Amino acid sequence: MTTIIANYRPRPTRRILNMVLEMAIAEAPQDNARTALLSEAYSHIDYTLADVDGQQPAVGKIKEALVTGHFPYYLGRTISVAVLDRYNFQMGQWRDYLYQDTTPTYNNAERYRFSEPARPVKRREKEEAYSTCISESRYTMSVDDYAKQLDFSHRILVNDDLGAFNNLVQKLGDSCKRFEDWFASALYDNAFSQVALIAAGPAYGGTGRLTTANLAIGWNAFLQRTDAQGNPLAIAPKFLVIPPILQLTANQILQSERIAELATNSINPLQGALQIKTDPYIAFAGINIPWYLFAAPADIPAVTFARLQGKTGPELFAKAPDKIPMTPAGGLGAADWQLGSFISGDIEISVEDTIGSRNDSAATWAGITDQNGIYYSSGTMP
Repeated sequence: MTTIIANYRPRPTRRILNMVLEMAIAEAPQDNARTALLSEAYSHIDYTLADVDGQQPAVGKIKEALVTGHFPYYLGRTISVAVLDRYNFQMGQWRDYLYQDTTPTYNNAERYRFSEPARPVKRREKEEAYSTCISESRYTMSVDDYAKQLDFSHRILVNDDLGAFNNLVQKLGDSCKRFEDWFASALYDNAFSQVALIAAGPAYGGTGRLTTANLAIGWNAFLQRTDAQGNPLAIAPKFLVIPPILQLTANQILQSERIAELATNSINPLQGALQIKTDPYIAFAGINIPWYLFAAPADIPAVTFARLQGKTGPELFAKAPDKIPMTPAGGLGAADWQLGSFISGDIEISVEDTIGSRNDSAATWAGITDQNGIYYSSGTMP
């Protein structure tokens, strides 16, 4: 018998079966004889499902305890208590269009860009050449720790017939991924950045809603940009970043062979010109729905998302248990986080993320690193 128990392994079917047994016994709590028969009959079915050998009750006893009509009733009552599947959440696509950088420590990391020298000018005979100079621009960035913990008792796992707590660790990790999506969106979709882009002029911000004509205006805005010396920059947008509500509109504009808004047969010059990326955290009100254009992050770091060096994403941790299995001879077994603490049996898990961004322009460009790589439209005008 000891060998049978050692080889016994629970299955999902057993959880349902155990709930059916509890439901059946609850129907006759004062009938000790029937309770005993039910337990024996269900034990027989239980061992049969587990593919092990056990004591076999008499067939007559099984029929006395259970009939076919019992199962629809008991099973119906059982599955009336269930845990719904977890929601599916919209995930951001910012990893494609934001510039990802790392910092070696929690201290400020500095990034520099040098200007171009001035153009040569005509030098007359025996005249000394005029001197030129270059200037530097700098921004700093840093990272911080973001964390959340969850604790529950060991009893929850033991009593979890439906497996509701089996994916707690995954749910905690997913919550941190959603936080990263929100954090990345807030770097550019914020009041400071939007005001700064509009103030920089029509080459950086506008008010048009997402239409073919307004998208062409945003595209041409990239082609008008120059550096501090007036040299025209070779920058073109690559990504159209929108909230999900504009997905159908964007598809119509960028996939149509003809201009979607016109009844003429004009060829659509924007067909396939941009990649569509959705950001579920872009804020909007009513029909005023903003949208953004981004250059390729390899060409220009429009918005920087920073991580601590060596970190690749959120990390999950369980508190090291101080409750260690011990044999009668005094030997210690392996630690298991599911055993919880020695005193209370509490189980503690946490998720941590070390991320950051530009930190020297909170009142101006906020998370925008280089405005030449981004275009913003508020979507307030036709």
